[in-house]
Amino acid sequence: MRETNGTGRTSQAPSPAPACAHPPDATGTTGTADATDMPGGTDVTGATGPDDLCGLDGLARELLDRVAQDSALTATAHRLPGPHARRRLVRCRAANAAALREIVEEHGWPSAALVGAEASTAALMILLHADDLPLQLTGRDLITDAVERGQCSPIHAAYATDHCAVELGRPQPYGTRYTPLGRPFPVADPDGVDARRVSIGLRTMAAERQALADIQLRHLNRASA
Repeated sequence: MRETNGTGRTSQAPSPAPACAHPPDATGTTGTADATDMPGGTDVTGATGPDDLCGLDGLARELLDRVAQDSALTATAHRLPGPHARRRLVRCRAANAAALREIVEEHGWPSAALVGAEASTAALMILLHADDLPLQLTGRDLITDAVERGQCSPIHAAYATDHCAVELGRPQPYGTRYTPLGRPFPVADPDGVDARRVSIGLRTMAAERQALADIQLRHLNRASA
């Protein structure tokens, strides 16, 4: 059975798969994120002609719409936990991963140069939420190449690199991925992590921990309001 996403793209409806257990939010900590939360980067003008613009605009809208749906379903699953809400979120993320795979096969990585910084961040969010390590590894390598060409934010490469490292059971170079208890997964070369983070525009680990504490406090305040 095939489904459409409202932008004309069709994809095979995938079987439910476990959702990403600990998606990072704006600070790289555990929690829910949307495309506007994630670090962006400078939008770079790509080598596209007038005939390409309409299609690329549609591609950008598709990525943003898919992440908006993920965010809405995630919020619902947190507010009304239960198997039905979780199944809807799992199906959404599986469909988003399938669509991203098609996009990558057709266009390469949706970098800021190709679809704009906001939509490129949405593509990263879809990648991190996918229950598909081969896709994530491919995306990591494509993002790294795009960064080297000046077409994508180096922060995106840090998130993708750390995510794949944790999934492979390896230390993460940048310390962007946290456990459900709010602690970073093991970090490679802890003495040098702050220098690596600052060099690409991330905060130090201490500042990151404070940001996490602030986020948790805001969530508690909302829950008790």
